[in-house]
Formats: sequence, structure tokens, C-alpha cells
Amino acid sequence: YLDGRAATDIAFWQMVSAPVDALRARAADIVEAAGIGEVVDTEAVPGAGSAPGVTIPSAGIALDGDHLELLRTIDHPPIVARTRDRRTYIDLRSVHPCDDPVSTYTLRHLAALRA
Repeated sequence: YLDGRAATDIAFWQMVSAPVDALRARAADIVEAAGIGEVVDTEAVPGAGSAPGVTIPSAGIALDGDHLELLRTIDHPPIVARTRDRRTYIDLRSVHPCDDPVSTYTLRHLAALRA
């Protein structure tokens, strides 16, 4: 913090400070590579809800249907998502960019199961 590198060196601050356009671009890359989903704007909750009522504009991926169980139990690191109105949302503000290949792999697997 004293050196002014928090936004580049601390994962939480990297995620909080990520531009929405960068999140949309990551979402578009994942959707294109996985062949499933839709890029959507979302509202992220910082600090896992430790700041009630505070949201940050964000972007992510929406999937039709409720896929929470599969995303959390598939045989690799789980993806934590949420459902609303019969859709599953993956907010990329809470996914580190180095985990995008895992998200892509998982969504490809989900697409194959739905085929």
C-alpha cells in the first residue's frame, strides 16, 4: 500500500479496479472459445457482501438454466456462480484472469453435456 502498488500486487484490488470493458472482452473470449453463453453486464458485490448495498459495475457470462451444481462439482476447480430468473451468471470481476482457461474448459464441457 505504501508503495502505491496495491492495485497491481493484491488480487482483491486487481479485481476491483479492472475496467468493465476488459471484463467484457474476457467474457467474449470465453464465450467464443466455449461455444456457449452470452456476454452480459452485471453488478458485483465487493468483499463477498461485506459492504451491504455497495455494488460495482461489472461484466460476465450468462447461461440459460440453472447450472450451479454442475459448475461447483465438475472434476476441476469449481466455478462459483449465481442464478436469477432461470439463468446462471458468472461474474468475471470475481474470477482472476489466470483462471479464464478453467472457465472456458468448464463451459465447453457444459456445452457438450447439453448437446
